[in-house]
Amino acid sequence: MFATKACLALIFFTALTSSTVCYADGFSFSGYAKSYALAQGSITIENSNTESADAGAGNQSIARNFQSQNSLRLMSSYLSSTTGNFEVHYEVQPLYFSNSEMADYYTGDSLGSINGTISLATNQYRFKDLDAVLTDVGNNSVVLQNLDRFNYQYSNQYGDLTIGRQVLSFGSSRFINPTDIFIPFAIQTLNQEYRVGIDAIRYKADVGDFAVVDMGLVIGEDGKKQNSAVFLRGKDSINGNDIEAIAIVLDDAWLLGAGIERAIGDFGFWFETAFMDWHQTSIDEGITAEALSTTALPSTTLPYSKSYWRTSIGSDYALNEDIIVMIEYHYNGAGSKNVDEYSEIATQAPYQKAGVYLYGQHYIIPALTWLASPLLSVSASAFYNISDSSVFITLSGETSWTDNLYSDFGLYLSHGENMEYQSDGTNFEYTFGSEFGAYPPSIYASVRYYF
Repeated sequence: MFATKACLALIFFTALTSSTVCYADGFSFSGYAKSYALAQGSITIENSNTESADAGAGNQSIARNFQSQNSLRLMSSYLSSTTGNFEVHYEVQPLYFSNSEMADYYTGDSLGSINGTISLATNQYRFKDLDAVLTDVGNNSVVLQNLDRFNYQYSNQYGDLTIGRQVLSFGSSRFINPTDIFIPFAIQTLNQEYRVGIDAIRYKADVGDFAVVDMGLVIGEDGKKQNSAVFLRGKDSINGNDIEAIAIVLDDAWLLGAGIERAIGDFGFWFETAFMDWHQTSIDEGITAEALSTTALPSTTLPYSKSYWRTSIGSDYALNEDIIVMIEYHYNGAGSKNVDEYSEIATQAPYQKAGVYLYGQHYIIPALTWLASPLLSVSASAFYNISDSSVFITLSGETSWTDNLYSDFGLYLSHGENMEYQSDGTNFEYTFGSEFGAYPPSIYASVRYYF
């Protein structure tokens, strides 16, 4: 069955591209093949029962896991000065997990996990879509598919119109963007080259030398109002200040945000903030926890009627032509200072519909990038949760072997209190000990080829 489905998909794409190659001068075809080898350590879940009679079997653990994450992305576009531009991206992801329970996360209803490192598409902001799972291969493997771009673009002297599946990303911060609510990457995602596409009608108009007005309609699953959104954004550069303001309206919430980027002497500076107000009264039965790899403990969402601020402020500085240091502070009003509330807030609307994935409130994020040679770059960053004193550290290096061939190597390290559980002998209740204490230590290597 897998071979049949895969062949049909590739035959369709090949037929589309080959006919255009023969008859269209504005046709282009490109893509990449990537392979990640990832090893994750085990996660300890401590027994928090105080009485030995209730202790059961003692501590639990999520077993260590080896993953092979592979991706073939085919990208085709046709550009005409008279008829516009057509763009299609299709991706196939064969995945292997040594721990079969991990594979279940990607074949069941809840496509995510504590140690998920894969960015997946969700129907929430797509009118209609292909089945995410192309096929299962035994108990340890699954093949995913994603029609990630499918749009028509038309440009004239007044502006640019894009209709169909496209990428929407907003904000000026380097790490956490408060105004970017449509399926942002979680910090542990390995392949962050292309944002997940969503279905929208978008129009961007140049209204000055540097001023842009950007507006659009996001069309969610089945075109339902509760799955859709509208936005209006303005951007301008005034006396060296890049200023941005945005308004987003969902069916049950609205957001107002703004940001600024500028240079202060030899330092770069950015500030971005957003206020979001929710007024949910009920939850549609079809809406479940589909924040995918951004949600640690998937569950049915709960009605939410609160408001909060999210803010990021930071600076970068070039020590020399090869080394850049950065630091960012992030305030997450949707999160909590109380670790005991993490499991509950993970099921709420900000985490299921508005791109929030950090559970605490206050974060410090230092980072460094080093161009070791023209062919080797190294980067490091740390996400420190001030409230629970846990930290998530990333170290990575990229090597360029040829113009088309690259390799990567990286480490994910975390420190914090372990997860905990309580049991009455029959039922189990799990809670966080800290945010990043629930992240497994990980090491990965990858090879990427572009064509």
